[in-house]
Amino acid sequence: MEEQVDLGHFLKKAFIAIVALTLVFIGILAMFTIIGVIIAIPILKKASQMLFSKKETSDHTHTHGGKLKIKCPACHTKMKFTDSEFLDEK
Repeated sequence: MEEQVDLGHFLKKAFIAIVALTLVFIGILAMFTIIGVIIAIPILKKASQMLFSKKETSDHTHTHGGKLKIKCPACHTKMKFTDSEFLDEK
């Protein structure tokens, strides 16, 4: 008695298995994508606030509000001037 192999039945089961594995793989990629987007949104918000903020840090010697800060390293003093004092526009 010989065992007969049904090629059509085998190909049908192989096709279903391949489709199932492909769908699982796509689901895993979608899950990683959603997790990446959830992580990226707060980082992008913080980066946009840092790029587009109008506040100047205190480390700058010149602020854009019309005041100039000069630090003298020899006598350790700080002097503040407005632009009008330099331009005699009082």
